[in-house]
Amino acid sequence: MMNQLKTNFLFLAMLVLSASTFLTSCNKDDEDEDTSYDVPSTYVFTDAEGRNTVSYTGQTERLDMVAEITSYLKTGNNGAQLDADKIKEMYRNIGDHYSASNLNGSTKQIFDKIAPSVQSKFDEYADAIEQASLSSDAAADGTAGVADNGEKQYLLDENGYEFTQLIEKGLMGALMYYQGTSVYLGDGKMDVDNSGPADEAAGKYYTTMEHHWDEAFGYFGVPTDFPQSKSDRFWGKYCDGRDELLGSNQKIMDAFLKGRAAISNDDLTTRDNMITDIRNEWELVVAGTAIHYLNDARGNTDPVTRNHQLSEAYAFIFSLKFNEGGKVTNAQVDGWLDDLGDNLYATTDNDLTTIRDEISSVYSLDDVKANL
Repeated sequence: MMNQLKTNFLFLAMLVLSASTFLTSCNKDDEDEDTSYDVPSTYVFTDAEGRNTVSYTGQTERLDMVAEITSYLKTGNNGAQLDADKIKEMYRNIGDHYSASNLNGSTKQIFDKIAPSVQSKFDEYADAIEQASLSSDAAADGTAGVADNGEKQYLLDENGYEFTQLIEKGLMGALMYYQGTSVYLGDGKMDVDNSGPADEAAGKYYTTMEHHWDEAFGYFGVPTDFPQSKSDRFWGKYCDGRDELLGSNQKIMDAFLKGRAAISNDDLTTRDNMITDIRNEWELVVAGTAIHYLNDARGNTDPVTRNHQLSEAYAFIFSLKFNEGGKVTNAQVDGWLDDLGDNLYATTDNDLTTIRDEISSVYSLDDVKANL
């Protein structure tokens, strides 16, 4: 009799547990897979009248500004003397330094969009690259100048740092990644009106919340049909470069599409899930790209290309600071940057292996770290 009661009790307990698990699963699926509205396959959204509701021209202009700044900095690789004041004015969009007239005439700038904690660092980088460009010597340990291996030329400071990379890739982190993950997907930009057009008379058929989401997408900087169409610059380029091992291309694009559709249908639960997905996947691309350049530099005995690779690694590691939902602390990032050292000529392969393995461990990339 007691055995029968015990058996019945266990059966009922398992039944309750199974039902609970089923309901939990259903609830999670309801949150993650709301199918009551359509999610487009490309970043094209319209209102009920068929009018375009997507706009991120300001972000495109800022990416174009960074591209022009980078082109100017690279003239230093050919021996041109660079002007720090010009670089600082390009950050702030004063002085009509851009070749594209629409950028000079734009009300946009990049300096005020750089993460406030590191804005001054980019002015310091401008001073440093100007100083390096004044040297007429060949770059070597202790000497700034152009490093030339017969195939590649890079302007380096006396410690081997290539400030073109620190500025361009640093802006990818402190500007694009920061704005795309922490600012425009943050509470300050998401806790806003979503009830109707921001300004229909002015042709702004999007809600304020939709527009902020579009601006985050604009900082990711990919074609509207990414990854079917590729991007050859900034995060689209580097996301695609790691996609074979990380598989982030479609995940990030799907999250942007699904989150935008969710906002248009006032489904904020799904929106919030997609914010988490975007932050996590974008961060994985940053970490994976940092590991990629650490791998490139390990075993490379050519100081010209090695210091170029290490400068890129430095900038991508630095970029890990700018995700509000990131997995690492600023102290961890600063520790890895310190381990790279003040003098890249003195950085050993053992140093690089240690940094790579620590980053890989945080992001669970041990299975692919050697191939990134």
